[in-house]
Amino acid sequence: MKSVGVSSYGGLAAVLLGTAVGGTALAAEDNSTPGVQEVVVTAQRRTENLQTVPLSVTALDSTNIERMGITSLKDLSREVPGLNVVSSGPGQNILIMRGISSTAGTTATVGYYLDDTPIQASSNAALLSARGVVDPALFDLARVEVLRGPQGTLYGSSSMGGTVKYVTTQPDTTRFSATVGSQISYTDGGGPNLETTGTLNVPITDSIAGRLSAFYRHNDGFIDRYNINPNNYLAVNPTAGVVRNVNTENTSGVRAVVKIDATSNLSITPSLIFQEQRLGGPFNFDSPQGSFGNLIQARDTAEPTTQKTWIGNVTVRETLPQFELLSSTSYYDRDIVINEDASNVLYFFFSPVPQNSVYPVSMHGDYRNKEWTQELRFTSTFEGPFQATGGLFYHYVQAPLSSSIADTPGYQAAFGDPFGGEIIYGGTRNASLREYAVYGEASYDIPDIVKITAGVRGFRVDQTFLQTGEGVLNGGSTINGSDSRDTGANPKVTLAHSFSGDDMVYVTASKGYRPGGPNNPAPASVCGPDVQKLGLSESQLTQYKSDHLWNYELGGKSRWLDRRLTVNGAVYYIDWTAVQQQIVLGCGFNITANFGKASSKGGELEVSYVPVDGLTLTASGSYTDATLGNAIPGSSARKGDRLTDVPRWSAAISGEYERTVMGNTSGFARIDFTDRDGANALYDRTSPYYHYDGFGLMNLRIGLETPAAWKASLYLDNVFNKIGETALPVAIAADLPTTRRIAVNTPRTVGVSLQHQF
Repeated sequence: MKSVGVSSYGGLAAVLLGTAVGGTALAAEDNSTPGVQEVVVTAQRRTENLQTVPLSVTALDSTNIERMGITSLKDLSREVPGLNVVSSGPGQNILIMRGISSTAGTTATVGYYLDDTPIQASSNAALLSARGVVDPALFDLARVEVLRGPQGTLYGSSSMGGTVKYVTTQPDTTRFSATVGSQISYTDGGGPNLETTGTLNVPITDSIAGRLSAFYRHNDGFIDRYNINPNNYLAVNPTAGVVRNVNTENTSGVRAVVKIDATSNLSITPSLIFQEQRLGGPFNFDSPQGSFGNLIQARDTAEPTTQKTWIGNVTVRETLPQFELLSSTSYYDRDIVINEDASNVLYFFFSPVPQNSVYPVSMHGDYRNKEWTQELRFTSTFEGPFQATGGLFYHYVQAPLSSSIADTPGYQAAFGDPFGGEIIYGGTRNASLREYAVYGEASYDIPDIVKITAGVRGFRVDQTFLQTGEGVLNGGSTINGSDSRDTGANPKVTLAHSFSGDDMVYVTASKGYRPGGPNNPAPASVCGPDVQKLGLSESQLTQYKSDHLWNYELGGKSRWLDRRLTVNGAVYYIDWTAVQQQIVLGCGFNITANFGKASSKGGELEVSYVPVDGLTLTASGSYTDATLGNAIPGSSARKGDRLTDVPRWSAAISGEYERTVMGNTSGFARIDFTDRDGANALYDRTSPYYHYDGFGLMNLRIGLETPAAWKASLYLDNVFNKIGETALPVAIAADLPTTRRIAVNTPRTVGVSLQHQF
């Protein structure tokens, strides 16, 4: 598929990036002295200077997030090399890092954390149309850390490609503070948008403080919905009227946290987060009915979606002279209600007999994930060259699901009760997952020679599920149940050498892992011929096995010109075995199985330069060559095919200038440009939806601010109004070979942001 305004700016980014070699970490700055930026991260479960961590990491603090205009995961991916977010809309995102792309399985390939709580998609959450992870509001954060490469030792089974970690701002017992802010904007083809945020930090006693933050966001839609032509499901019915701007977003949330310093060494921090997201309709258009220049949907029924998320956590931390002990207990509850138009699906399967015209029919889905996580961790603070981290981990998921296509009296009357009272479709699924792990990582530093870090994580994952189905589309009544168990170990070894306080190189070998699980069997009466082509056994139709990979990496970090120039980067090779892949069968259903091998090789580069005080120039980019190692039987996938949704390259450049304009008031101006290559959405080269083009975006922002008082800025996002494909969503009903939904980015948006701090 083509996109409007395919970028020609990739060469500019390449020239800029071509002036530097090395390293991996353009990061948040916590020191205002130009050229002497010290960055603190917790990527290795301990507080460290980023430039001393032998790991490919990007860190963005609250100032970076605000000035880059980052409000969601898809915005974050623009600025982080090696991270790709395949976005079908708010709260519907696939995370891909270093090309480790798979839309199959019960868990993601990228770890996703809010502090110490894992929030990556798991079990039934992975069955959503976009395999969506929750999209927390990116405000009141201390920083976001993106760790590239397998993090299976410290972060667990989903961190095959890497880990994204949100670090929230903690209560402060030393002072009262409050902040309120608002953004008002307007989107081309849509209408006005509004976002309001507020934070309150209250010291209660010398040892107790509370922090409360809340936000509300309304984004007007920019996609219109038409009814389907009753005699041609690939066309709209212009005489039936139109619903304007259906893809509205209304999201609100609140976070409350209390920090209790019980003693000088012991702290207890309970927290609670609630977020509700209501979408008026999907952020996609229909093809061939619509196009990138004509963002319209052809659907007979409305498609609202609701997500409600609760995250509760209690962290107990005891700091002793030689080590720190931590207990983190979390509960994560996510309820998702999806409505999807299935009118064209029924017409495709049942026309011309018994259905001789398109009739309005909707599919309804209810998904719920209830997850408990308990982690106990030991982190040393020894004096001397030896340090260690270790812990115990337990994760439990309970995930009921139900979906149905209503067999309405109107449908029965229109076509004369064609199925003799049998329903069209109904299904349930009850799944559970239990993960147990013990892990440890230790390092020993031989001064001026090498720092050796080695770790291993032993794990066991148990899964069960029971699935029922009934109705004509299911081929009658079915019931399937199975259980699975995976055990193993994830090792990691890193050797690092520091030439000075500003230069280091490292080599790493690490293993990543993802458990297998129960399959979603395709009805034999409907999909039998397609399944037989794959040559799969009956057991493979009910469950699939784990997959794993080895990552081999060489990286470096360096600072030059009195630390005004930072050049960080890494190159890697990944060998992926027994890859879990989802195949869309010709009958419209999907199946997951282990299909051979894949590999990914490439690198990331990040450069930051402060040529004069007040001016900061940055450039970053990545190259990824991720391909299948063999053909997939019964499909169009061949050896050497690129893995889906993986662009070969991405790049970002920015410039920011800040200076004092009056008294203690400073002004700034910033320009961001991001670009990426296109990617393959499918393996089937004959499909018109096989490939989508890349596109570039430019954002501008200017502002004034007085420290600890107020901020004001004016911004223009997507300056040239580029519209391109961001995902090819998978339907919860069935995908048809003749028409698909295509997700797109947000058109040009102009706005103003105001913030006041008390």
